[in-house]
Amino acid sequence: MWEIRCGGSRYQLFISDEQRKTELADLDLPDTRIEEDMRENLIKGVVYSGAPVEDAHIEALDCFTKQMTDHVALAHCHVVLTFQKDATKRSFERILREDYGVDYEAVPLEQLWHLNQD
Repeated sequence: MWEIRCGGSRYQLFISDEQRKTELADLDLPDTRIEEDMRENLIKGVVYSGAPVEDAHIEALDCFTKQMTDHVALAHCHVVLTFQKDATKRSFERILREDYGVDYEAVPLEQLWHLNQD
C-alpha cells in the first residue's frame, strides 16, 4: 500500500496480485467481449480516498499503478485500477481481514520491513 499525494489530496493505493485468471467481470466491459482474451493473472489496484478522486488525478494515479507493476509479464496479466470512496485505514484493515485472514494489529513490525511479505 502506498500513500500518494496529488495537489492537496491524499490517496491510498493498494495493489494485490490475485493469482487467478482474469474474468470478464474484473474488466468492467460489456458482456459481448470475447472471453478468450482473458489473461492468466489479475493484478488489482484500488485507490481509496475519503472524498471522490479528482478527475485531474485519475490519469496520474493510473500511470503510477502501471509503473509499480511494469516488472510483471503484462502480456499474461491484466492490471485493473478501481477507485473507492472510503476511510483509507479502515479499508486497508478490512482488506487484510476479509481477503487474507490477517489482523493488522497482530502483524509483527518486522514483517513490514520488506517489500515481499511472504
